[in-house]
Amino acid sequence: MVGRKGRGARPQSLTVHQIVAYNFRRARELKGWTQAQTGEMLEPYLGARLNQAGVSAIEKTYDSDRRRNIDVAEVVAFASCFSKPIAWFFLPPPGSGEMALEPVTGDDYKIAADLVTWAVGGPTGWNSFLERITELLQTDTDAVWGSMQNAFAGVKRGTWEGQIDLRRRALQATTMARFASPGDEVITAMAALLVELVKSTPLGFQKLRETDPDEALALLAEGDEMVRPLIVQARARKEAGIRSNGGFDDVEEIDLEEALGRKPEE
Repeated sequence: MVGRKGRGARPQSLTVHQIVAYNFRRARELKGWTQAQTGEMLEPYLGARLNQAGVSAIEKTYDSDRRRNIDVAEVVAFASCFSKPIAWFFLPPPGSGEMALEPVTGDDYKIAADLVTWAVGGPTGWNSFLERITELLQTDTDAVWGSMQNAFAGVKRGTWEGQIDLRRRALQATTMARFASPGDEVITAMAALLVELVKSTPLGFQKLRETDPDEALALLAEGDEMVRPLIVQARARKEAGIRSNGGFDDVEEIDLEEALGRKPEE
């Protein structure tokens, strides 16, 4: 972001710590918690309990001369405790968007509203964020995919994601087997294989769900057909008291349209 130059007298200023403190209090009030209750609720996330005076000290950072610095670990704890995105705590208070954001050097300064761009990332920043997510999906697939589903799928849909993933994996394995043949048109077959495999990757399937839900449902139905023999085997193993080893041992029958959010919630 470019600095604000030639805007006349410098407006009132805010620190990032004040902005986080404002949002901290707002999050507490949205929960309906007292300051003492907030200290108790924060304890598992901070690793220590803040007493009422400690919570008050954070909130007074916004609108009094008694200020304290709020560190990164505390912001993460606030986000976890109040169930808010980390970026939410950096959004400026209403009516403060034109205030200068400290530190200010001469007439060249940023304003509080610039935090909105930094929180979202802007076109370039957002792309770099997605690149990091893509990287993590390669190195920490299960953990990051589960976190993404928790973030975007919602609580009810999240209960279906394990079953959707099993069907996606079955479809992926069958697709690879179907295209892996020593024919003369190897390059063409490999290109077609890549197109189909992209659809059955976690990100590819999620994108398909957003852009073409009918095709996503059709692919999931194909994967569902592939796991039906495995459902019978899994049921037999459970009835025999054989402990699940995970993976396809956990496959169960599901309503595909409900799993993909195609049916309205009751």
